[in-house]
Amino acid sequence: MPLFAPINRRVRVSFISILFIASLFFSVFSLAQLNLTHRLLSGYFLSADAPINKGKPTLFVFEQADTFEQVFKPATTMRKRPDVPNFTKEMVVGIALPATNKPPKLSVSKLFVQDSTLTVRYIRVTDTTFTNNPQSFTTQPMLLVAIPKQTVLKTKLVENGRVLQTMKKQEDR
Repeated sequence: MPLFAPINRRVRVSFISILFIASLFFSVFSLAQLNLTHRLLSGYFLSADAPINKGKPTLFVFEQADTFEQVFKPATTMRKRPDVPNFTKEMVVGIALPATNKPPKLSVSKLFVQDSTLTVRYIRVTDTTFTNNPQSFTTQPMLLVAIPKQTVLKTKLVENGRVLQTMKKQEDR
């Protein structure tokens, strides 16, 4: 028997260390980021009285339909009806860029929640094609995305890998 006692103790110690490492891994995994599914909303334009930042992107987070409808209006010139968000299951994130006569191409690269912070990462590519006849009108580039409802205390806007804005949730009054 004394010959097998050290082997039994080693097995017990290694099982306890494996259990500890596994529990540590799962606790870290539970704090990790949660990637969100999203769908792009089209058929809207920015209201003239929307509160936007001059010269830099503006971030909007909507949890209720009435506040969304105050800032974004359905486009009436489109043949297709606008995509309507379901505010019982979804919330809407909007990004409005300063008006330009050459609108950039915008695409969402990643949306995730970590520690009650929603991070919106998007890519902005400027159109560098040369035209002889510049457009005489300006457009307000924007991006509207519907995501599943989340408990969010802060929202971070990241453009091309650079943090542009961090916004705390406003208290309901």
